[in-house]
Parts: sequence; structure tokens; C-alpha cells
Amino acid sequence: MTPYNYPSPRTTEYKKPTSIEDCLPQARLLAKKTVGRGALGPIKKGDKILIVTLADQDEYVKEAVTQALIEEGAEKVDFIFENELGEIEPRKFNVEEGWKEADSMENAPWDLSGAEFYSDIAKGLYNYVAKHAEYTGVFGGIARRSMVRLYMGENGHKFRNNWIFNNWEEFLSDANVYPDELWTEIERKIIEPIGNASSVRITDPEGTYLEYDVTAEQAKRWQMTAWLAGHLFLDPLQATTQEIARTVKINLSPKVSPVFHNLKGVLAGTSNHMGYIPRIKLYFDKSRLVEVDGGGKYGDLIREMMDKYKNVQWPGYPDKGFFWFCDAVVCTLVKAFRRKSDLFKSYWRLANVTERSRAGIFHLGFGSRQHGEEYLNYAKSNNLPTGHIHVHNYFATYEIKIRGTDYWYKIVDKGWVTAMDDPEIRALAVKYGEPEDLLSYDWVPPLPGINCAGDYLKDYAPDPIAYLKKRMSENQPI
Repeated sequence: MTPYNYPSPRTTEYKKPTSIEDCLPQARLLAKKTVGRGALGPIKKGDKILIVTLADQDEYVKEAVTQALIEEGAEKVDFIFENELGEIEPRKFNVEEGWKEADSMENAPWDLSGAEFYSDIAKGLYNYVAKHAEYTGVFGGIARRSMVRLYMGENGHKFRNNWIFNNWEEFLSDANVYPDELWTEIERKIIEPIGNASSVRITDPEGTYLEYDVTAEQAKRWQMTAWLAGHLFLDPLQATTQEIARTVKINLSPKVSPVFHNLKGVLAGTSNHMGYIPRIKLYFDKSRLVEVDGGGKYGDLIREMMDKYKNVQWPGYPDKGFFWFCDAVVCTLVKAFRRKSDLFKSYWRLANVTERSRAGIFHLGFGSRQHGEEYLNYAKSNNLPTGHIHVHNYFATYEIKIRGTDYWYKIVDKGWVTAMDDPEIRALAVKYGEPEDLLSYDWVPPLPGINCAGDYLKDYAPDPIAYLKKRMSENQPI
């Protein structure tokens, strides 16, 4: 009998490559892959490929990918560093600076993968490709594919995908070569019941408890725009904005108001896209942030912005206020994990973003969502920061009440995506390998008192970084 009610910590270990041969098998698989965040195919005969990478590009990965793409028919493959595209200085980031996610809203929006930074990247790409018209395919950036493609203008059709393989550990991950059909069907099972939801409840052992109701019409509208591969929009306000509709390639008029819910409760946690923070508790009423408890510098900055922008009335929003609950995403990469190789010295602007990619982990956000030109014009004319910031939940239970019944269906149960227990999913997994392997997590993080020895409030919540460093020094899974 296990002493805890949550799965025990575990992690996967990949061996750092010491030769091109260590990387070639994975590179060849990715060169043939045509769907997903790491897909490098299809490659056409005679393709001339440009890859824009970061300053710590692993050399063996670079050589293996080059060879694999040439084997697929590419005529040449060139790598350049991001800073060669313009005035973009390479910088290192550290998960000890989780507070910077709040600071980035006002003082460095590019840090949060914002439009300003990605427009600079895309403009640089636009100019570079215009001068080097021989390139037929371009890879670059770690996120915001649609944004980069848009800003590249007439060269946008040359943009193929992000480039996330500067890091060898990310490159070798089994998450990148997971069977596409199985992945898609798991996501379909997650999205299917949303259209029948009458209420939503989100709980987590770190202290989250959020709930709200939706009408039948709102649930159907939400379901229509909730599906983005690998990144499912499980909040109706988030999913029904024009911003997200464009992302999922659905034409939505800005004149149609997003779905504003009546969310209330508390969001609690100790991490975000940039790193780790002392435990924070954020209280919401009618979907608006009304109180912040703890969080160290992250909490201080949020409180300052709450007061500074308390009279902001976003166009179309039901009341004044700067921070609205507008983001509840569950990612779906079953084999994703928390990278250790560059956790404290990353060139990724969001140094902690990889952990939230694992299936079942939620990133929950608050701020605002773009909905039409009126929103953007209002922000510009009033010199307002836009966007949203996050808290991660590792063991969330996300459940919906099925309309017309008293039945609560758990889409995610204590961090476990329940679709992976579905008989149809398990039968499909047989087609690609051993179901017990394909439908299991390689990484589960440690939370003392929740899934491993210790006291959450004493040993972890005040200083997650110290706890993780101690486990690393003891060679324990983090």
C-alpha cells in the first residue's frame, strides 16, 4: 500500500551524446515526422533549409539533423544564431527567477514570448530570407509559430516549424516521436465531453479550488475552439477570444463577445513558465483577481499591478480590473519531462516551460486576452501591458458536470489524463507498442507531503528551488 495518494516521483534519464551516431536515429525519425512541435518533415528534393538556433546549440544534434535532412532530399542545411538576425543579444535565464514572469508584463514583454519579441525575430527572418531567397524552408523560435509566420509576410510560407533542438536533452526526448495517431485520439477524448459541460471544477493538492458554470450555448462555443494540438484550451474565456480562434484557424468575428464565466475560488502553486516562486495563493471572484497572498516578489509585483491598473476597463470585459482568469491549458505530451541539463542556465526565455508540456500538468493564467482591434487600440492608447501570466499545477483534478445529470466526469484526475484508461485508446496503443509503456508518464515531480516524504508547507512551499537543488545533489528525481 502506497503511503501517498499521488504517484511517486520518477524521471527519465537521457545520456548526453558524444558523437553524431548517438543522435542520428532520432534525427532520422524527426526528419520523416510531419506533425508536432519537433517535426522536421516533409523534406522535398532540393530543399534549402535555414535553421535559426540559440547560442548553446549542441554540435552533435546539429550534425545529425543536417545529415538526416540531406538524406531526405535537402540540398543544403544552414544554421545561424538568433542574434545574427538583428539586435537580439543572447541571454541566459534561470528558474530561480520565476518572479520575472510578472515583471515581464511591463518591463520586458519579449521575455514572455510576447508579440513584441517575436515580431523582432520574424522581422529579422523576413529581412534575412529576403536577402537569401534561395532558402525554401525555415525553422526558428521555440514557440508562437503562427505569429512568426504572420510577421514574415510574403516569406511566411517558407516557415516550417519552431526549432527547439538547441538542447540535446530536448532533442532526445521520446515526446517528440510519440505516435501521432495515438496522440490525436487521446486529445479527441479530452475535448469530446466539453460540449456537454454545465459546470467546471479544478482542484489541486497545492491549494487550488476553482469552479464556475457554463450554459449549453457557451459550452458548445468553447468546444469549437478548444483544440490546438499539444495545448488544449480548457477555459471558455480563453478559448472563445478572437486571439485563440485565429490560432486554431477558425474565423470568429470580434463582434461576438467571448464567454465570460463566473469563476470563483483560489489558484495556488509554486511555479510558472519562467521558474519557481514561494507558494502563492490568488483569489478570484466573478473571474477577476481580487486578492493575492504570498508568492514572494512575484506576488508583490502582481499586487502592484493590480493597484496601478485597477481602473482599467478592457473593451468588452464586464467590469474594471487588470487581471482576469483567462487561461487553463492542459498539455498532452505523454513523455515530456522537466529538463535538468539547462535548468539553471538556459537560453530559452521561458526556462521552466518544458515541465508544463507533460500531459496532465495544467498551466493556469490570469491577465487579459486579445479580442479584436478595439482591445489592441485601447492597450496602445493607454500604454497598457497585455497578455497573461501563470501558475503551474502538477496534480490537478479537472472535472466537468455533465449537463442534465449529477455526474462529474474527470478529464484529468490527480494529474492523470483519464483518456489514457479508455479501452479504445489502449486498443489503439497496441498498434504502436506496449500500452503500459506508451500510456504512462516518464516523469512525475516531487512534492513533499503530497507524493513523497516531507512536509509541503515547511520543506517545499517557502523555497522550491532549495528543495529541488537538495534532491539534485542527492541524485533523486526532480
